[in-house]
Amino acid sequence: MVEQSGKEILQRITLCAANNSLGLEEAGNIAVEYNVPLREIELLALKHSIVPTRFKRNSLSCHEQLRLFQSRVAIIGCGGLGGRTAELLTRLGIGHLLLTDPDSFSESNLNRQIFSNPQNIGYSKVAILAEELKKINPALTITPANTLFNEQSITAAHVVIDGLDSPEARRELSQLCHKKQIPLIHGAVREWYGQAGIDISSNNLIGTLYHHRNHSPSPPETKVFAMNVALIASIQSAEATKILLGYSSPLQKSWLQTDQLNCEYETIPLP
Repeated sequence: MVEQSGKEILQRITLCAANNSLGLEEAGNIAVEYNVPLREIELLALKHSIVPTRFKRNSLSCHEQLRLFQSRVAIIGCGGLGGRTAELLTRLGIGHLLLTDPDSFSESNLNRQIFSNPQNIGYSKVAILAEELKKINPALTITPANTLFNEQSITAAHVVIDGLDSPEARRELSQLCHKKQIPLIHGAVREWYGQAGIDISSNNLIGTLYHHRNHSPSPPETKVFAMNVALIASIQSAEATKILLGYSSPLQKSWLQTDQLNCEYETIPLP
């Protein structure tokens, strides 16, 4: 965006903004008029204390919303936890999601995975998520990878979301995050129960929770309730947001264990 065009676009944004809020339709019209991506229009608005209307009820400061808009979150595993977390972070206004998952939707996903439906069974999870998330936030940047995760999957991220379902994969992801000094937001669910926490090199949460090696070639299928997935994914999203905004969290020195059957929630200190 050249300097002169930038000034003209800012004038149009200011003219169209009501109460320091820019509607999606108005932003889209400006983007078309100046042949500029919608993301650039909203970025310019946020830099001048004008918030996209769809984020107004987040009750964040304009500076905080801009910070989220400029943030990159890697989601490793795009099924139950990963898919739900992706949806929540998209609605919050995270600017760039890096989605990694080699799997496709199956009928067994329909009970809990928010973007699965009978029409997309057999389709790539990351491809479906990329399509659906852009409908929620057209300014979102998405980097999809229909493959197993590796170091490249997280290199550009400020925060990583654990949407995996095996201890071995979690340990491998934790090691990569420790190497890159990137916080890993852990979440896991089973039936009525769940857990969440922040894995960083100084607390080694994953190593503490998954220190036993599982040598079984085919671990038993985990039973999962949709409402438990939604709960833990919400906690993961909240913890990611706090890290991105520079807030402190008790889960940097402890982990949360939940039991929805008995309405019990316990924060357990890390050793």
